[in-house]
Amino acid sequence: MSEQPLHDARGQVVVGVDDSTESAEAAAWAADEASRRRTGLMLVSAYSVPHRGLLAYDVMSEDYAGVLRTQQQDLHRRIASGLLERHPELPITSAVETGHPVDVLLGRSAGAALLVVSTRERGRFRRLIGGSVAIGLAGHSPVPLAVIRPGAAQPRSGPIVVGVDGSAASQPAVALAYQEASLRGAELVALHAWHDDLTVEVDEQGLIGADIDEASLRQIEQALVSEELAGYAQTYPDVVVRPVVRKGDPITELLELSADAAMVIVGSRGRGGFKGSVLGSTGQALIAHADAPVVVVRPLD
Repeated sequence: MSEQPLHDARGQVVVGVDDSTESAEAAAWAADEASRRRTGLMLVSAYSVPHRGLLAYDVMSEDYAGVLRTQQQDLHRRIASGLLERHPELPITSAVETGHPVDVLLGRSAGAALLVVSTRERGRFRRLIGGSVAIGLAGHSPVPLAVIRPGAAQPRSGPIVVGVDGSAASQPAVALAYQEASLRGAELVALHAWHDDLTVEVDEQGLIGADIDEASLRQIEQALVSEELAGYAQTYPDVVVRPVVRKGDPITELLELSADAAMVIVGSRGRGGFKGSVLGSTGQALIAHADAPVVVVRPLD
């Protein structure tokens, strides 16, 4: 295992690690994903040195930053050793930097195929690692972000579930979902959940129809799904697709499907999201509550 220079993660899977059990599970999931993609894995950790003005600073080692760095490097060696037992041919590199975890992970994952982080759970309450690291990354990462909740890292044989809503934000998510389904030999479930306030009908005069019956609305929504999935069959002829169109809340429907899914993939913002928001409510809810690993994909700039 070697340390990599900045921005040398092109095409690899990057995983943020610390000394928690949840982090170890996420690293194992990331290693499986890197092996499946036949690419390398980069372990990334961030650490911070207390400000000189703090009272405790004077009693610290003169080379406290060096001590912290060495601890993280030792942690990386232990993690890599365990991963190589399962994937002996997997190229593993290491990066340890001082700074905020979000900033370090964003910098190190530039050009990566996938960025992976864990979340933590304490008692009855769920909280994101570092307070809001996963949310911060989901809203700003230019590469797909996989968030692994406790217990979700175990190999799952279910379908790949992707949220489809006809927005530009869901198009990269659909593309990644086809890729993942093909890599895993899994079924692809394309879910589109709609409700009345997200559906409009525009006639030839540009007027919104006020009296559209539910059957007509369902046809409109089914056509939206078909249009968004069009073109992928030729690229991925091996992928079996099951469109699911339901009237209901997208969050509820995706959470229900996550129980048996190998992965749930969504865009960072969907139809009906607030302009300027970096992460929609669907992505936030899935990161906090989904049973399966959740991958959030930002729209193309």
